[in-house]
Amino acid sequence: MVPLYPTHKPTTSVQKTTIAIGAALMGFGDPTDGMHIAALGDATSNGNFDKMRNQLLGDPAGRRILKERPQVDFTAEQFEAFGTLPKNTFGYNYHNQMKRNGLTSTERPPVRFVDSEEDAYILLRYRQCHDFYHTLLDMDISVVEELAIKVFEWRQTGLPVGLIASLFGPLRLPPHEKERFFKSYLPWALQCGSVAKPIISAYWEELMERDVNEVRKEMGIWLLPERNSVTHASNSTASFE
Repeated sequence: MVPLYPTHKPTTSVQKTTIAIGAALMGFGDPTDGMHIAALGDATSNGNFDKMRNQLLGDPAGRRILKERPQVDFTAEQFEAFGTLPKNTFGYNYHNQMKRNGLTSTERPPVRFVDSEEDAYILLRYRQCHDFYHTLLDMDISVVEELAIKVFEWRQTGLPVGLIASLFGPLRLPPHEKERFFKSYLPWALQCGSVAKPIISAYWEELMERDVNEVRKEMGIWLLPERNSVTHASNSTASFE
């Protein structure tokens, strides 16, 4: 097969299965492992994009995203400008969350094993917008929080990677964090992800100056009350080394 887009690595079904198994084993129990989670997503997503494509086509902003193909790749000046916005804005909260966790918008791996140019862009868009979902849901990058977001994303997108990560990720959590995940985070993620408006259709770059709580309300998002019982800094620190 001839490559269909610059980062495409044509693979057979057997090769995709091998990649998926290897990525799942390497990233087992750690949904914060971006490289292996990305490979797992690539290898298991072929044939699973109808829901996301329909969500995009069914929304005016989503149709613009498919046409314009925006990339989340802010310059340093653009990113720092978000930090000067009013504290109630989506952009300020995004900047604060990224700074707090030492993240940048250029760290998302490219799509390699999806055998459709349009589907590859949809997956890339979903992947590049992951940090916006953290801001939307007020979640940091602890293991428990990442697992909750993976469950939320699975209910939103139907992509297998979210289900796989949420099934196997909790197995290596310490007992107290496992209890917290199943008691609070999992039920919230399942319910909120099921009823919220499709996150893939949001043109996040155009929402930076909007009030973050208004954005949540419009999208049908409510925050997990449990997250207020611990500070971001003292949330899950489970290590998988």
